[in-house]
Amino acid sequence: MTRRPGGKDDAGAGKRSAAKRSEQRVARNARSKAHINLAKALASVFTAGVYDKEYLQAAVCTFVAEMKEGGETGEGVVRAAQGLVNDVGARFPSSERTQLLLADMVTWCLAEYYRESA
Repeated sequence: MTRRPGGKDDAGAGKRSAAKRSEQRVARNARSKAHINLAKALASVFTAGVYDKEYLQAAVCTFVAEMKEGGETGEGVVRAAQGLVNDVGARFPSSERTQLLLADMVTWCLAEYYRESA
């Protein structure tokens, strides 16, 4: 139990901080799943000659939505997506496709991040 100014006990403080930690853990796990799914989608893009743009865009949007829910800024989401493209792309021969993919993903990230909820 903690004491608030004036000597009153604040029994709810411990519960609130535990709830906050739980929310942070859920957000982190959700981002982790979205991160893994996007990494898999990106790996398939780099390995395949042709890929499903809608599938990749959906993975990007899920990644962005989860990070936004976790409190990440638009700039932070874009940086994370760019980093993921670079990390996954580094395992494959360098190509113009990587730069085109980065440009598309930045556009998708920003569009999803700033999209109005219906």
